[in-house]
Amino acid sequence: MNQVISESLIIGVDFTRGIDTGVLIVGRKKPNQAVDIINAFQGEEAQELYRRLITVKKSGVSLDE
Repeated sequence: MNQVISESLIIGVDFTRGIDTGVLIVGRKKPNQAVDIINAFQGEEAQELYRRLITVKKSGVSLDE
């Protein structure tokens, strides 16, 4: 990746233990700008993505891969 990127991705989740379908929302925040919602996932896809995002890897990962 040779681009210069300066932004934050904000993840919001709502998993209500079977009461509703779980949802994961992805927002993008660039400096001095409002947050834009750029994607949403629901159900099993949302839960799997959430698990992948919060799982700490045991080995180092290069950002240049």
